[in-house]
Parts: sequence; structure tokens; C-alpha cells
Amino acid sequence: MKMNQKSRRSVVCMGLLAVFFAIAALAPSVLGAADKLRVSNCYIGGAILPLWMAKDAGFYGREGLDVEQIWIQGNPATAALIAGEIDLLYCIPHNTISAIAGGADLVFVASIYNCMQYRIVAAPGIDKIEQLRGKVVGVARLHDVAHFYLRLALKRFGMSDRDVQMAAVGGQNDRVLALKNGRVAATIVNPANALVLETWGFKTILDIDSLNFPVIGNALATRRALLKERRSVVVRFVRALAASMRKIQDDPDLSKKVLARNLRLQDKAIIEENYRFNSGKNLESFPTLPLDGLRYAIDSLASTVPSAKNLKPEGLVDLTILATRRRRRRDR
Repeated sequence: MKMNQKSRRSVVCMGLLAVFFAIAALAPSVLGAADKLRVSNCYIGGAILPLWMAKDAGFYGREGLDVEQIWIQGNPATAALIAGEIDLLYCIPHNTISAIAGGADLVFVASIYNCMQYRIVAAPGIDKIEQLRGKVVGVARLHDVAHFYLRLALKRFGMSDRDVQMAAVGGQNDRVLALKNGRVAATIVNPANALVLETWGFKTILDIDSLNFPVIGNALATRRALLKERRSVVVRFVRALAASMRKIQDDPDLSKKVLARNLRLQDKAIIEENYRFNSGKNLESFPTLPLDGLRYAIDSLASTVPSAKNLKPEGLVDLTILATRRRRRRDR
């Protein structure tokens, strides 16, 4: 019995659907499931943009990665990396360096934003950093990175942290409120929060980046054992990060949307400022690992972590991940 044209179409459609579902069912085993990675950022701020963009723009998926991004604030993030609770840590390097000085088998594989994105903002009537003598200055925690940057700035102007009263008041938002409420006479914040404070009548008295200190910014660290076992996965993660960095430069509109959503921002001027200091000249064209900046970070810890004096920058990094990515980039 001959089938009419409509029946033949139905059979063909059913056959195509059967093939589609068969391929879908077999895809994970044939093509391989995405490699899972647990990545932590140790704070919330605009400099997390490359991680957010890599996910939003699909660069992780393109590299066959299933990335779970986890916010673990401060020191516990390094402890989680050591314990194997996360696979990669994206953070300022100081806590990781301290852990390595204490015997942890961790290693840096890349870094971005290798500049000091901090400004010192003061109450009305304070126009220069020398006027901070005897005043209360707010930092997040004593001996943290903000405290370190502040000490560097004071030293450049012939002062030390003994010339001011350091107060541990918490994160960026806490420091903004502390200055607004008069708890401190000055504090150290990122450019976006400096802009907020300026609209309230406070004054930026120093852009620390203008002092041109060697800096290693947000460094990507992992366990040496994981790097040995899952090297290709780490290479693909850095590749996705590099693609994200290019996207940030090429697509300001999407970048601002990603920043606004993740930082819960609505003010267009603040969103614009966040994008400005997380793109352009502040964002490298490719991940790096500046050894001079790492050496500076090690030296900054010497007074509070004596064992850090024995560390050499070259011993804390694995440059082969970046070298592999650069070779592939040249081969294209």
C-alpha cells in the first residue's frame, strides 16, 4: 500500500526526532561532559568582571567547562583552596603568599588588573595626605591589602602608619559609611566608591596608582597537585579568561550590564566609573604574572609573616600555563 505525501512526511519527522533524541542521550558519553571547576573570588567588586563576563558570554562553555563561581570572603577562601573545597582562587595574592610561607603547596598561574585601584578619600578640610597625622584612617582589616597600600602611600610622603590611627572598619561599603558618619577622617576605597563619596562632599587626596608601585593584582592560584592532574583544564580556564578580557574591551555596553547586575548598581555615573577603571589601560590585553609585583607583595608581608622573607617570586609561580596559551594564540 502506498503512503500519501503527508504520511511520508510524518514518518520522516518521527525518524529525525528519534535520531535527535538518540544523539542527545549519547552526547555526554560520546562527546564528554563539561569539566567542572569550582572557582572562588574572595571579595565582591568590579575587578571580578572578567569572571562574570566569561560566564555570561559563554566562554567557559566554549572551552568545555562547567564553572561554579563561589564567593568566599577573605582568609577562608585560601583555607578552602588548601582543603580542596575549591579548585581555583581569584584574589589579591597576600593571603595565598602567607599560606605558602606556612607550607601550603599552592602556586600562582596568572594575574590581571596589575595596578593599584585605590584612592584615599578624606573629610572636608583635609586636602593633602600630610594632614592625616594624628587622624583616624579606616581600612578593612589591619595588615590586609588596603592597609598595605596605605602604608606604602604614607611612606612615599615621609610618614608611617604610626603617624595615623588605623581603624579596622570592614569592607568597601563599611568604609564608605565610616567616613560618611564621621567615624574616620579618611579611608581607602576603589574609584567607584571614591566617586560616591565625592558627590557627598568628601575629597580624593591621593590616587595611589599615580605612585607607580610595582603591583601584582588579582592573582589566580591553585594547588600544585591539581595543576599536575588537570593541567589542560586550567589552560582552558585561562583561555576563557583571556577571551573575557577582550570582550570587556570590545563590548562596553554588555560589560556595564554585567557590572550593574552583579554589583546591584543603578546610578549610571557609578556604573560608568566601574567600567572605566576595570577596562582600558587598567586591564591588560592578556593575563600576566609580574614577578616584580609579586616580590613587592612578599616584602610587604615580611613584618607580619617572618617566614615570607625566605620566599622567592620565581618559586611561587608556574609560568607554563601562560606560555602554553601564548603559543596557541600565536599559532592562530
